[in-house]
Amino acid sequence: MTTLFDELKIGSMILKNRTFMAPMSLGYGDQTGIPTLQEQAYWLERAKGEVGCIITDATSVDPNTPYLGNTLCFRSEESILEYKKFTDKIHAYGTKIIPQITHPGPESISSFFGVTPISSSGYLNSMYQQTRELKIEEIPNIISMYANTSYQAKQAGFDGIELHCAHGYMLLGSFLSSLKNKRTDEYGGNLMHRARLLFEVVEAIKSKCGDDFPIILRMSGSEKIPGGNTIEDTLQLIPELEKRGVDAFEISGGSQYELPNKIMPSHGEECATNLKEALRIKEISHVPVLLVGKINEAKLARSLVEEEKVDGIVLGRALLADPDFVKKAKEHKDAQIAPCTGCLAGCVGQQTKRLYGTCVINPFCGHEMEIKIEPTVSNKKIMIVGGGIGGLSTARMCSLRGLDVEVFEKSDVLGGQINLASKITAKKEMHKWIDYLENECQRLHIPVHLNHEVKVNDVHNFDVILVCNGSIPNKPNGDAYTAHDILGDKVDVHGNILVVGGGMVAVEASEYICEKHPDAHVTILEMKKNIGDGESPANLVSTMTRIQSLPIKALTETKLVSVEDGVKVEKGGETQNLGKFDFIVYATGSKPDPSLYEAIRETGKETYLFGDASCVAQALEAVRDGVNIALKL
Repeated sequence: MTTLFDELKIGSMILKNRTFMAPMSLGYGDQTGIPTLQEQAYWLERAKGEVGCIITDATSVDPNTPYLGNTLCFRSEESILEYKKFTDKIHAYGTKIIPQITHPGPESISSFFGVTPISSSGYLNSMYQQTRELKIEEIPNIISMYANTSYQAKQAGFDGIELHCAHGYMLLGSFLSSLKNKRTDEYGGNLMHRARLLFEVVEAIKSKCGDDFPIILRMSGSEKIPGGNTIEDTLQLIPELEKRGVDAFEISGGSQYELPNKIMPSHGEECATNLKEALRIKEISHVPVLLVGKINEAKLARSLVEEEKVDGIVLGRALLADPDFVKKAKEHKDAQIAPCTGCLAGCVGQQTKRLYGTCVINPFCGHEMEIKIEPTVSNKKIMIVGGGIGGLSTARMCSLRGLDVEVFEKSDVLGGQINLASKITAKKEMHKWIDYLENECQRLHIPVHLNHEVKVNDVHNFDVILVCNGSIPNKPNGDAYTAHDILGDKVDVHGNILVVGGGMVAVEASEYICEKHPDAHVTILEMKKNIGDGESPANLVSTMTRIQSLPIKALTETKLVSVEDGVKVEKGGETQNLGKFDFIVYATGSKPDPSLYEAIRETGKETYLFGDASCVAQALEAVRDGVNIALKL
């Protein structure tokens, strides 16, 4: 039986196992196009974790045409030498490394520099900027760029390349996709004409680099949208691409513009989301078939290869959550793998705030150079007040450093607000964080006390108190129902319900009501232009798709005026009466509760406050701040 940890041969490249790390742009680059020390540390940590092959981020074939911000590229002979030093570091761990070669095309940010991005046909790109159709006389130069950059990668010590032509995205994808390519010349029209540029690029790379330099092709098994390329189209292309020298196929899916949630499958999307298409391709392919798309559990990763469904697996965000995923999977330490739950809050959400991408459950991601787990010389005894994700992560870090730590939680379960966030079916996987952290507390023998609401008198036997006991939901009066009440099953509402507030907690509560009572009718009232504020783009697409199928109506840019004698609202300067509702639920945010912290601090104890008790935010901030405190004790 072939296993995930057997060697894999792709052309002339032999991998020590059948795992790959997917390219994920996290914003670590600079204008040189050479991997920064931050990027190198990030990839080296995954090489140490025994991944078989690292696929670096998008590498532009044209240094003057960047992708997102600072894009990898080869600018000079000196840059090739610097790359060689980096690839040598990766090879020292027995890991192979290849760049993802692409011309950003329509996804280039060149328009910010006064240059219109090129595409197969002029259209608005994913940033709603106009592109222009690539002229036919410009195509030979584009092909040469692909070949030359691939040869530079070979000179820089890379073991092969990955060629990106998936998702109707970037230049090759825009030519291949029937959704994007509206040309009428020999590079447009039927499938083989749309694939002509891809064929010519593959042939040019092989001619320039030789048959001993493998090409892995990332392609959509299906674009999964009406009018897009189907699996039947892809099956026609496979033998043509093999004939021209493609050495392996990496099967993704979806369309970047319309279905980003299929490219970054998140909450509610199935695991191994492109498996159906990969199985069809493997039936006819004579070269290895690799699968990408929400492979976030070790058991699943092993079974995909052991059952001969695919020849290798490509891990993305699972390696952000735990750089040792492969090593732990090999040792069957599945419970010790920090899980990716598809939240996208750190890897994507932070970048929307113009910050480096990172990971909720792994705050070391992207900060491998700056933060280390150092053994402590302190013999201080630590009390952690609050058993949510922030408190548990902090307790784990204290224990890993050798500190004596105990956790106190006032309720009968651990998890805090993650228990509420994971209540709807589509987000149940978020509870994996708590399952993992509970297991870690048991493995590290950390005492956990449930049903224990800490009072000031309880802290005397401890030297340091870390308070992360959460926040208090806002509500207009003591009798009002909140979204926390709904998600916490403290009350049950049905019939015609008004939810005041349209953030993600409001949306989750609305969805949960409809799951429990399919005959309910929910109206969401939101002052902003859209509901779901704060959710990552791919997750928001999934959420809104679900909402559309439920009896939920959203009234946006609408303000609540009063609830006496029917619900009165204001929209566009006019007052309306929405009539009476059976229940009104408030989801208007929360406020910090620092009272316990302040009382403990008055005793003179060394005391720290973090999480929602300090400033209402998300799980990412609670974990990050708590871990940073633990690293300094």
